[in-house]
Amino acid sequence: MTEKPSSMPKSFTGVNHLKLPCFNIRKTHDFYTKMLPFKALPHFDHFNPQGELFAKMAMHEPTKTIVEFRYAPEQATAQKGWDPITWGVGTREDLKLWADWFDANEVKHSQTFVGVKAWLMGCEDPDGRVVRLYVEDEEHEWTNNPDKDDFWLGGMKGDPDV
Repeated sequence: MTEKPSSMPKSFTGVNHLKLPCFNIRKTHDFYTKMLPFKALPHFDHFNPQGELFAKMAMHEPTKTIVEFRYAPEQATAQKGWDPITWGVGTREDLKLWADWFDANEVKHSQTFVGVKAWLMGCEDPDGRVVRLYVEDEEHEWTNNPDKDDFWLGGMKGDPDV
């Protein structure tokens, strides 16, 4: 019989990379590397044994955050309208610059909203996911009554089991 360890291993180092399911990996990868500040990592392209491309990678260099864009249409369908990742921007003024950038490139985006502790906006990636940009360098007073928008912000339904 194996003895039960008395403590958790200490080798956990944090996030290695994020993974987003896609309908079309090239289209989604291009969005993140052309509309958002990610650098393509073609040397990390993933191929199956038949030589078919099934994932591409990109990195946000300042933070070394790597995102994998994987062909997984069923999961992409499930995430449509969802905002699995919220990216940080500096100030509320930066949101205006992003809105101008998205407008110039015909990327669907929201207005600036009041969030729980700061301001945010969203844009839509090619898979229909909401990409949120959240202000990090400025805050307003904490609120339990942030702006509401079913499309961009989703619901705020309470968990009945809590």
